[in-house]
Amino acid sequence: MKTKRYHHYKDAALIRHAIDSCPDGILVAAMDGRPILANQAINEISLQLTGSTVMNAQEFWNQVEEHALQPFADTAEGGVLACLVDGRVWQFTRRSLTIHQTEVYQYDAAEVTELYRYQKELRASNARTQRLHERQRDLMKEIVQNNLEKEALQAKMHIHDEIGQALILTRNALETKESPMEMDNLYSMWENLIRDMENAAVSKNVKVSDPEEELKQVAAMIGCRVRFSGRQPRERKALLLLYAGIREALTNAVRHAGADELLVEIKESGSFYEVSIGSNGTRPVESTVREGRGLGGLRKRIESEGGEMNVRVSGSVVLELKIPRGENTEG
Repeated sequence: MKTKRYHHYKDAALIRHAIDSCPDGILVAAMDGRPILANQAINEISLQLTGSTVMNAQEFWNQVEEHALQPFADTAEGGVLACLVDGRVWQFTRRSLTIHQTEVYQYDAAEVTELYRYQKELRASNARTQRLHERQRDLMKEIVQNNLEKEALQAKMHIHDEIGQALILTRNALETKESPMEMDNLYSMWENLIRDMENAAVSKNVKVSDPEEELKQVAAMIGCRVRFSGRQPRERKALLLLYAGIREALTNAVRHAGADELLVEIKESGSFYEVSIGSNGTRPVESTVREGRGLGGLRKRIESEGGEMNVRVSGSVVLELKIPRGENTEG
């Protein structure tokens, strides 16, 4: 009988030692707060929060909530983060259990110091990326606005010159009494000039905006250089599709891979331009890439023009485009 009781005590001591050796905090308490089981880790946490080992579970939980930090994405529902005096961050959860028809509370504590630090760094990085995107968007708007103003100014200068020429010819015609045929030509000149003014048309000498120059400005703004290998499309539509792909790859390469250089390889194959866009990003990437609104919108745009798009992951993300050559519409 004594031997059985001895083994019983020995087994209980082994169980108690195993619970105390657990690095996570474990606390089981009655509904009124009386502790039933508290391991060494939870008592050490309680010492930092309350100045004593766990005397009342409810008071312990109140202290946890008073020291609560802002929650982060991986915190379980109902969990609380708290920072202790020693600087370590713990995640606390509480749930009710029924043991032998008695309802109790089980409190668990797990150290998440490193995870919390990584989450803070991620939030800061996301905030920087958001600011970067806002700057990029503002820059693109500014570039477009500047181009519009430049083209409008050139159009005004063109119309101003035409008006001056028309006025001189009209004065000469009135003074010298030109023939009816010459007057008809003069009338046509004024008619065309008025049409230009009404439609705010830009003469064919006005240059269209340069998408490559705009892209270089955006890339420089966000600290990433774009290098080209191969000849760029001569067709306006193909060129715009190419730069739409480069802009999307540029944003993703800087944001997700930490790249500072983008390499664009272009090959001509039959009636298509085959384009490969990679980067020197060093951050690891997942084996599959989820297409959000940016990549999804790009795919829809390219496929609607008869092209193809593929996202290949091989150590880093490579965007592959197949762009139809089409007709040369370059101005």
